[in-house]
Amino acid sequence: MPSGDQTAKSIPLGVVGQTGTDPRAVVPPARGRRGDLETRLIDLQRDPNGVGYAVRTRLWSGRHEIVPAALDPFVSLLGSDPWGAPVGTGVLVPSTPTAALVPAGAQPSQYRYLFLLAREQFNSGEQGVRLTGIRQYSELIATVAGTDGAPDTVFHKEITSPLWHPPDGSISWHIMMIPKTIAVTRNVQNADSLMFRDAYGPCMLFETFAGPQFAPTAYVPPNGGRPWGKPLGSVSLGNMHDLRYRWRTGYLEQMLDIPVPLPCDIAFFASVRQNDPLTNPCAGILTACQLAALGPEDQFLTAFCGSAQYGRIAGSLVFDENLGEDVP
Repeated sequence: MPSGDQTAKSIPLGVVGQTGTDPRAVVPPARGRRGDLETRLIDLQRDPNGVGYAVRTRLWSGRHEIVPAALDPFVSLLGSDPWGAPVGTGVLVPSTPTAALVPAGAQPSQYRYLFLLAREQFNSGEQGVRLTGIRQYSELIATVAGTDGAPDTVFHKEITSPLWHPPDGSISWHIMMIPKTIAVTRNVQNADSLMFRDAYGPCMLFETFAGPQFAPTAYVPPNGGRPWGKPLGSVSLGNMHDLRYRWRTGYLEQMLDIPVPLPCDIAFFASVRQNDPLTNPCAGILTACQLAALGPEDQFLTAFCGSAQYGRIAGSLVFDENLGEDVP
């Protein structure tokens, strides 16, 4: 026999519909013709070189923003859009001061109002998900009683100073990662923008609740007042005490670039200590020069010291999915 014999050895290869016992098979174990087609379709969606990667597939969803819209009692009779929906951007903080809800000897931090502002769900089949932007909004409101039968007038003031808060109030913001679990949320007290323990849309969360929705007489938040889940990655978004990402920020989608581990939900929570107007300083104790030197929030607080409180708060999340050729 001549040296360098190049006679090829016949190696049996797997075929479609094979039981998959051959370790040298070129296709994975099949579950019949239908199962094999499903496997190939998934490969076309996940493979960067597959035709399903860029052609009419759910995985190519681009960039989107989750913005909260919740019940607004001030437009309940008029509606806020052509469909007559009584909603507004953000959620309204109840007017009852948080200090009035704390039982004697209890920890005040466990009785703050807990809000879910925005939430997005991601499944294991999605790829390249990144958190790229955040918005935060909070405001002060003050009510002036009407005269001669006229209705009350509500004034609004956006909080623009990132570190400002009233003497007896504060807001903390939390971007959390929640595992894919199902929580028990059924409760007879559930209502628009008010949900028991957990939710998928913007609302205030409660463990126990009594009284009017926006002026409760008793309230206990779920989970000891702490948001569900754990902070996203190692970034400092799990517990923010300032307006770090303002609502009017331009180029919001380029602000962050944080990979999202899948599958999970990304949720934006806010914990609010509603201030008591009785603790607000009044303008009468200041001279004209002192009042002029105050920031815009302090001027509003002192001008309406008898009723100025937190009003609406809002938070939004911006995500990128499968943008570019180098997605993980």
